Amino acid sequence: MNAGIRSLAAALAALPFAALVIASLAFRWTWPDLLPSTWWWEARGEARLPIGWDYVASPAARAWVGLATTATIAGAVTVVGLAIAWPAARVLAHERFRGKAVVETLLLAPLLVPELAIALGLATVAVQVGVAGSWWGVLLAHVVPVLPYLVRTLAAVEVGFDRDLADAARVHGASAWDVLRYLRLPLLAPGVAASALFAFLVSAHVVVVTVLVGQGRVETTATQLFARLGGGGALDPITAAFALLMTLPGLVALVILQRVLRSQTDVAAVSRLARDPGAGADRTRTLTP
Repeated sequence: MNAGIRSLAAALAALPFAALVIASLAFRWTWPDLLPSTWWWEARGEARLPIGWDYVASPAARAWVGLATTATIAGAVTVVGLAIAWPAARVLAHERFRGKAVVETLLLAPLLVPELAIALGLATVAVQVGVAGSWWGVLLAHVVPVLPYLVRTLAAVEVGFDRDLADAARVHGASAWDVLRYLRLPLLAPGVAASALFAFLVSAHVVVVTVLVGQGRVETTATQLFARLGGGGALDPITAAFALLMTLPGLVALVILQRVLRSQTDVAAVSRLARDPGAGADRTRTLTP
């Protein structure tokens, strides 16, 4: 029963993606045909100009420029966001201070305010500061909607960290750098990687902020797709191809995240040994012939 429900849920989740794949490979797909009557590879030999994926791969489409810009900005936003959000999340998770609830509410403000309102405000500030229409302006603007996700997820990660381990390490002579390098980072790496993936995906899919702050000079895959949709290309195979390309940076980031999470079992074992070194010694004696 549960397997059937999971299969049905997976099929429903994959249905829009499958429709995009079919639409991107179609050359002629009219109602009421269930599948395209002519596929892209069937028509490419007779076409005088690049069509379908041939056009997307050509320099004229600038798809690779959009992908490179998307990945670069999203990666930089993730690094900057982590540098700002992680210390804040650590304080929110472990410290008590007056006004903590107010700070938490303010950090959630970008999630409560409509994206268009945030984009208009950021565009106004960018114009006044002089970074509108620049790569740096878009990067800094993306940090604003990314921070709430990072702070909330990193705070949850920090709550699960046992500070007694750090205290025990300091008692035995470990410096602050040693605690960070050999204890905090290995134990928190899976959670931090998951938070970084969220930040990367949010930045990669931000459209309105990029359009208004970038003023059309900063091309990302999201803005390229938005431009095609604004031109009435909702059912165009090239538009479907751009929609698929928009998922590519996230898929690459997900693969990297899975590699990081492979060490989660080992990290848990390290944590258990740190709590009870005698258990590890007993196990070693048991395994040693």
